[in-house]
Amino acid sequence: MVAISPNTVEQAGWMSSKHGLSMTQLADPDLAVIKAYGVEHPNAMAGDPRDSRGMRRALAIPTTILIDGSGTIRWIDQSKDYRVRSDGARVLKAVKKALK
Repeated sequence: MVAISPNTVEQAGWMSSKHGLSMTQLADPDLAVIKAYGVEHPNAMAGDPRDSRGMRRALAIPTTILIDGSGTIRWIDQSKDYRVRSDGARVLKAVKKALK
């Protein structure tokens, strides 16, 4: 499992510590991966009004993608609200279904 966020490496580390996350995290502050997957939120901006370059920072659309070992997408859960994340029980159900 890999979590990708628009955070810096430092912010991702802080979030991992704060929330006790054990999954691998990819810091994507320039949104390169997020844009490649087409999950940049068109209207949401980060709460911190300015990033280090003096520009507002876009956010990603919260998206959970289940990809099998051959690279085939098996399930996608995506929210229209940037504040809402995938429900853990729903994700676990999708994983169990894909493993059958």
